[in-house]
Amino acid sequence: MRKLMVAVWMMVAGTCLAQQIDLKLLDKFADKAKGKTEIDMDEPALKAAAGFLNDRKADEGLAKATSKNIKGIFVRSYEYDQKGAYKMEDLKPLFDQLKAPNWNRFLRTEEDGEHTEILMHITSGVADGLLVISAEENELTVINIVGSTNLADLAVLGNMGNLSALANAKKPADKPDTKKDDD
Repeated sequence: MRKLMVAVWMMVAGTCLAQQIDLKLLDKFADKAKGKTEIDMDEPALKAAAGFLNDRKADEGLAKATSKNIKGIFVRSYEYDQKGAYKMEDLKPLFDQLKAPNWNRFLRTEEDGEHTEILMHITSGVADGLLVISAEENELTVINIVGSTNLADLAVLGNMGNLSALANAKKPADKPDTKKDDD
C-alpha cells in the first residue's frame, strides 16, 4: 500500500508540473537584450503576493480569487535595439516542448514580422496551463501560467501586472475599456 501511495503522489506531482515550460533556454536571449523582464512566481510566492490584495477592490478581489488556482507565473520578455537579434529558428527548443499531446494551440498569427501563439495545456478535459509566445522583430515575450483559470480572469491579472499580452487575452464585452488611476 505504501508503494502505491508513493507512486500516486509521484504521478500527481508530475501532472502539476507537466504544463510548466523550461524557460532556461531563453537565457541566451537575455544577453543581447537592451531591456528585460523576468518573473518567476511559484505557488508560495503567488500566495504571499495575494495576501497583499484588497478583497474590497473589485479587480484585486478577482485577482486574489483567480490566483487560488494558479500554481505559477513565469515570464521572459526581452527588448532589443535592433531587428533580427534572434531568429525564429532559435526558438525551436521551446516549440519542441509543446509537441506533448496535452498542449493545444488555439491561436497563431503571423503578420508583418510578428509571430504570436497561445496554447493551453489540458489535463482530463480541464485547462491547467497557458503559454503565450509573442515574437516581434525586436522583442520577444513568453508567458507561462501553470494552473487552472480562464482567459477573462487572466485579463484582470494582466491589467494589474501591466502584462499587455494577458490583458488583451479577453476583454469583457459588458465593460468599456477604461482604466482608472487610483494613485
